[in-house]
Amino acid sequence: MKKLLFLFFLLLVISCENKKDEINVRSGITNTEAAGSAEIKNEDVNNFWKLYSKSEKNLLSSFNEGDKYQNKDIAALNEELKKIDESLEIEIKPNTKEKRVLTITANGIPELFPAVIKIAKMAPKDRVWNIEALRQRAELPIQIEYKDSILDSNYTEFAYEVRYNKKIDLKVYYPNNAEDNLVITYIFLDGIIGEYDTAKYISGLELINSKDSNNKYYSLNDLRKVVDELKNDPKK
Repeated sequence: MKKLLFLFFLLLVISCENKKDEINVRSGITNTEAAGSAEIKNEDVNNFWKLYSKSEKNLLSSFNEGDKYQNKDIAALNEELKKIDESLEIEIKPNTKEKRVLTITANGIPELFPAVIKIAKMAPKDRVWNIEALRQRAELPIQIEYKDSILDSNYTEFAYEVRYNKKIDLKVYYPNNAEDNLVITYIFLDGIIGEYDTAKYISGLELINSKDSNNKYYSLNDLRKVVDELKNDPKK
């Protein structure tokens, strides 16, 4: 099933594989990383979840009915979250069971991953929404509507080189306006391999307008397989 990701003030992703009432914390993160020195105040986190509890039903009805509450409540939640750290953000998406998902993202900043996980784990147990810590992998292929055009991960191509330390250098091919597609590319990467794996495994990223005949190019969807094989290869 295809998904359409809209690049607005926040990202709406059409799909989710979460189980009901679970907090989805990325499986790739270790206990040591999750327990890292997240310099955040419990009081600030509690204030964020208090505001969430007050507005979650309005948020749910606004997305179900498309009414006026949506932008106001999301903006207020984002403002409260940014009191914890300016780089944090919430994103909203529905899942296939009509239960909404609130994602807390560090916008790819690894130093904030422990903070995001701590915030997610402090979420109230009695809640209407599912909670995700960091952007999770999405169902493939991914489509992004941007500047009156649609980019599809199925038809976007990449070449890669794996370094000795399991880091990947990527070249992503866009026939037109490659230099304008950096944000789009990171949305693709977060959807294909997840925010955590993007930060951990993607080292170099180059957007190109023409293909180098010395490289082999693959559908961007295949990056998920490349990363998973790399993670499971003890020799690398």
